[in-house]
Amino acid sequence: MKKLYTLIAACLLLLFVTPLQSIDAGVGHSRSGSSSRSSSRSSSSSRSSSSSRSRSSGSSSSRSSYRSGGSYSNLGDSLSTGMNILIMFGVGGFILFMLIKYLNDQNSSSGKSYGSSTNYQPQPTIHRRVENNSQAIDRLRYYDPNFDASAFTSWAKEVYIQLQAAWTKKDWNLVRSLESVSLYTQHSAQLEDYIQSQKTNVLERVYVENVRIKDFNSNPDGNDTLVIVLSSTLRDYVIEDKTRKVIEGDPQKDLFTVYQMNFIRKHGSQTESSVQDEAVSDRCPNCGAPLKISAISKCDYCGSDITRSPNQWVLDTYEVVDEDELYN
Repeated sequence: MKKLYTLIAACLLLLFVTPLQSIDAGVGHSRSGSSSRSSSRSSSSSRSSSSSRSRSSGSSSSRSSYRSGGSYSNLGDSLSTGMNILIMFGVGGFILFMLIKYLNDQNSSSGKSYGSSTNYQPQPTIHRRVENNSQAIDRLRYYDPNFDASAFTSWAKEVYIQLQAAWTKKDWNLVRSLESVSLYTQHSAQLEDYIQSQKTNVLERVYVENVRIKDFNSNPDGNDTLVIVLSSTLRDYVIEDKTRKVIEGDPQKDLFTVYQMNFIRKHGSQTESSVQDEAVSDRCPNCGAPLKISAISKCDYCGSDITRSPNQWVLDTYEVVDEDELYN
């Protein structure tokens, strides 16, 4: 493109300079002819008004004057023409230089706008991969050959979604069997505060983006721990139950959050076929009686255990972590 611009500039300069040179040369020749004819008439007038010697002298003087005047005139005209040509070439060269410099600057500026300069380099979109910790899965399969990482992460995703739904409904019985006793006690107490203050913490538009198995810790003296990291977006705000007025948060803003969720079960347990069955209920699995929110691990009617089997995974800790935990 630069070569094309340079060629166009040279052609324009040639078209500009050539006519000016021919016009200036014609003017110079016209002045020289006029000066010669004027000297001839002056010489003739001197011959008619003087004697023969005077005429001879006058004629000689006239011819000398003619030659001298003509030579000076021609030399002056030639110098004038040469100077004009030099000036025109100088001006033309300067114009060409400025035009080429302008075009180069334009190309350079254009390059800066599209990343050819170090001042601006568009960064490619980097998609960081979320992968399970294969070594952790291998350690778990040593104790539990039937463990399915894909099935477990899908189940963990459903657990997270049900926790948000139960929190918004202010009915923690819905997730009683999914949490350890200690975590259920903590969450139910927090939820009771909202119930007493007649407020609702609304968690809606819940979307799970990624679930990753991060680690597995074996504990022969107690419970094994399977650590997962989950990322999601949701809308989180608080309203007054009577007026439905928003008093905290923004119902129009999606929040991105990363959680670490630690699931535990008795050491040496094996994956059961019923692990994917529906395990969330607000009724006693033994007698079918409705469960009270005050009941933690036993049914108030029949006294049966209402928590999951110790051989099944339950959520034991649940906390917000940095996003980098999703990829490390």
